[in-house]
Amino acid sequence: MRPIEPQDDARPVTDPDDAPGFWDHLGATRADEYAQDEILPDIPVAVLPLAQNTTRMRAMPGISPADCHRASLDDTLQAMGEELVSGSGASEVPTGATSMAALGAGLGQAVTPEQMARFVDLSMAQPQPHARRRPRARFRDSRLGYRLQRIWLTPIYRRALKYGLPAVLALSTVALYLSNEANRQTIAEKYEAAYASIVDRPEFIVTTVEWPDVTPELDVALRAMLEPELPKSSFRLDFDALRREVEALDWVRAADLRLRSDGVLALTVHERKPVVLWRSENGLELLDAEGIRVAYALSRSYRPDLPLIAGAGADAEIREALDLLEAATPLGERALGLVRMGERRWDVVLDRGQRIKLPETGALAALERVIALEQAQDLLSRDLIIADLRNPSRPVMRLSEGAMDTLREIRAQSTETIQ
Repeated sequence: MRPIEPQDDARPVTDPDDAPGFWDHLGATRADEYAQDEILPDIPVAVLPLAQNTTRMRAMPGISPADCHRASLDDTLQAMGEELVSGSGASEVPTGATSMAALGAGLGQAVTPEQMARFVDLSMAQPQPHARRRPRARFRDSRLGYRLQRIWLTPIYRRALKYGLPAVLALSTVALYLSNEANRQTIAEKYEAAYASIVDRPEFIVTTVEWPDVTPELDVALRAMLEPELPKSSFRLDFDALRREVEALDWVRAADLRLRSDGVLALTVHERKPVVLWRSENGLELLDAEGIRVAYALSRSYRPDLPLIAGAGADAEIREALDLLEAATPLGERALGLVRMGERRWDVVLDRGQRIKLPETGALAALERVIALEQAQDLLSRDLIIADLRNPSRPVMRLSEGAMDTLREIRAQSTETIQ
């Protein structure tokens, strides 16, 4: 570094007044920062504090404030240059005597031994400047740190890291634990034991089941179905499933289950009432008013009080069959039953092999006409086999063989008489 030469015709570098100049302020406040930033490298330790702290210099005997101001940054630099020229080396720290001598040379006056000793004491008491440290590289200033910061600022990635990642880790841990069969078995056993300790308490046990008086067949079926289920906790009973099983019985139209406080299961049953006995391909069946099977019958004598119907499709027209049977009530025991023909119409079967063929539509009106003729003219009491009313405007009567022979004889006699 080249020492600064004073100007001949210019003003002095420092102002001789007491007010500090610009360079004094700069040397006192920023010299340490400059030394740390290598603006003024290798500044001697003893010279730099003297240039920084003019207050201590003013306190030294024999040095006036004007002399302190003259010890500006220029003087310090000049003194440091002289030390470097004399061969002290940039890395060596000058002693207090050498620095004081250089300062005295810069001030243009001699330095006494007392001042030299005081300066040495002050310079040794000054804190040593910190060695320059290399700026530590920060991760956020790197390329990877920048990219990670941008990813973190994206909402979807931030939510995924804050909520998604912990959830995935928790689920993975649970799945890994449950992948072991022994762990799953242990959990199931503990759950079943805890559940049984609560639901199998005595106050929750159902011991018996009650239902009203029903037909013997239905009573036997209910006992066979419900009694093996008891005793059992009410929490382990599926009431809806039991109700559906009871309603699946042919005798039951509807059922209701109620659990009473005394551990009794009350069953309410609405039975189906059989109204006809239907002879089908499967045998004899008891049907209710809706045409639903109630039970099977082994023979006609099982329910002789019920009217008999037959034919395919007869169970689908139970309402019409009941109306025809009610209209045939005047015939009494002569009416044996009804037969469904071709799943289209009915035939009324009477005793002595007689049959009344009814039309597809208006069957009830046609039967009432035949009954009226029977009551007026004893139509059905005659030697008649079939009364065909399938065409209401043209009824046809079929007589038996003996009745036809008798009719032929009567017609022959009538012809001979006329001739």
